Parts: sequence; C-alpha cells; structure tokens
Amino acid sequence: MPKATSRQPSIEDRPLHGLVGIIKPSGPTSMDLLDQLKPLLASSSLFYAPNENMDTKSQRRLKPWERAMIKKCGRLPPKLGQGGTLDPLAEGVLVVGVGNATKHLQKFLDCTKEYETTGLLGTATTSYDSKEPIMRRAPVSHVTEELVRSKLPMFTGPVQQLPPLFSALRMDGKRLFEYAREGLPLPRPIEPRNVTVESLTLTAWYPPDAHTYQPPTTEVPEEERALVGQVRRLAGSDDRGLDTMRAEDDASSSTSVDHTITTPPTDEADVAPPAFSLAMTVSSGTYVRSIVHDLGTACGSAAHVVRLVRTRQGDFALGTDTTPGNCIPWAVFERGLAELKSASLDSRDASGLREWERMLLQYIQPV
Repeated sequence: MPKATSRQPSIEDRPLHGLVGIIKPSGPTSMDLLDQLKPLLASSSLFYAPNENMDTKSQRRLKPWERAMIKKCGRLPPKLGQGGTLDPLAEGVLVVGVGNATKHLQKFLDCTKEYETTGLLGTATTSYDSKEPIMRRAPVSHVTEELVRSKLPMFTGPVQQLPPLFSALRMDGKRLFEYAREGLPLPRPIEPRNVTVESLTLTAWYPPDAHTYQPPTTEVPEEERALVGQVRRLAGSDDRGLDTMRAEDDASSSTSVDHTITTPPTDEADVAPPAFSLAMTVSSGTYVRSIVHDLGTACGSAAHVVRLVRTRQGDFALGTDTTPGNCIPWAVFERGLAELKSASLDSRDASGLREWERMLLQYIQPV
C-alpha cells in the first residue's frame, strides 16, 4: 500500500498525483461523486504543471463532455478513479486516485475493509437493502439480542457467499432471471465467492421503540417471487438452498442457512420490528448485505440493511472518539462546487488556494 511522504505536499509540488479518502454520503453513487469532482479538479492549478492551460489532446478527438469541460475550465480534469465502489445506500470511506495515483487503486480493491451496518428484522428485500422492494416477510417476536449474538459465529471466519439472486448478476451476458423466465438452464453453476470475515460483533440492539427505521413500502409481485425459486433451482438448490456456508475442511460439515419462505402469523401483522447493528472486518469482495440478510434468516426471521458505513479501507479511515480520521467530508467539495458557480463566494487564502484545495493538500497521499 503506498504510504504518504514524510512531507505534506504544497502548491510547489505541481502537478500533484495522489490518493485521498473522501467521506461519501448516502444517496449518490460513487461515480456520481467522481463526475462532480471533474470540473472542480479541472479548475485547480494543483494538478497541472505551471502555466499549463489547455489539454494537448486534439479537439477533433474530444467527447462532447470534454469539449464542454475545456470551454468552461480551459482544460480537461486530471485522470480520476476510485478504489472500490460503494452502493448508493452506503456511506463512508471512498478512496480516490488522482493522476498517476490511479495505478495504485487495485491495492485498495484487494485490501481488508471495516464496516458498520444496521439491519432491520422482519423483512427481506430483493437487493438485501432498503432501496428495493420487499421479497418476503417473516416473524420477529421470537428474535432477541441473545439469539442474534449466538448466530454470529456462523458468519465468522472463511465463508462462501453468493450474491443476491435478484441482483443484476449476469452469466454470459444474460441476467439470471432471464434464464428463469425463458425456462433455460444456467450455462454453469453460480460460483460462490470465498471471503474471510475476520471479526463480526453485535454493537447495538434496538427494540421496536428505540429506532425509526421502516421497511420499504412496496413489495415484489407474486410472479417475480416465483422466479426466485426458479433461479434457485437453476442454480442447483431449492428454496432451502445455500446462500452462506461455513468453509470447513470436511465439506459434509458445512453449515447451511435455512431459506424456508415463511409468513408471519396474523397476530404478528402489526408487530414493529427490532433492529441491530454490527461492526465487522472483512476481506475484499465480501457482501455485507448478504451477512445481514443471512443472519436474519438464521434467526428464523428475515432482515435487510438500512444503514451501511465503510469505516476503513487500507490506510484511510473515519475518525472515532479517540482517533482522528484522515478523510475529507463530501460537504467540503460541495462548498467548492458552489464557489465555482458563484462569483460572490471566495474562500481563497493568500496563496490563492480555496478551502477544498487546502484540505486536499492536508490529507492527500502523494505517490
């Protein structure tokens, strides 16, 4: 993992190439944020050699957005990339590479990550998070803090995970549900993903009256629910099939999660669901949503993610009560974008650097 230099970079180090952690808010996609950063970076002198104004690329080869960028900022933005996307619902550490630092981003895709997440019991959704409709409902009155805690060892250590089967997962260019609708066999089995959950801790238990989380208001149509069973059968498992199993030396001792589709009793129809929060350290490629989904199922209920925060990725981490963080809040860049659009806003210092540029120089790791 590339380390920061011993000296904080300055305006004299132009053009600047480096890695920086941004605190992504919940809502936009990771690529949305990178697209918003492009005009901001193109307007800055930090990423270009002194007196450089125009990109050397032939105007005839420019894409429309590139032409618009040059017209607005006088040049194209530096090369920009991210080291591991976050879902729209998710927030937290997003590692961004600028310039030549984009060559180092693969190391962040492969590194260990830390997350905090909150799951709402009683409902499972198609995406395993609150952004998509409800797939099934399940009883919740029997689920206790002690029961949830007792199931955590099932999901700790080396595990195999399958993605949410209702996701946009494709095989040979075709979505899994297209095979199900057409009654065609899958070209090959769905490959489970081997991951490692180094630690998994229950950090909070929320009785129904201790939180304000609500399940989605829409439900999957019956015909779409039927396709889930078809996809499972095509994948080689029934409705009690395997979404998560403990990797053991003896395959016959693997622990299966029960996926029986249940309906809450009538007397539970109006029972408000509890929620729980987890903290985890996981290897690259781990589906945090699958852990929450399968944990709910293992408790004889259902669950989906209502909050997900990446708290650490490699060298970049959010701050805690005892440890300062080294990532820049997205609000800093939002203020920079507003300043870019308004002549009445001016945060420049004596060196001509704006607030977001000063913050970036403070936190960027030059490479």
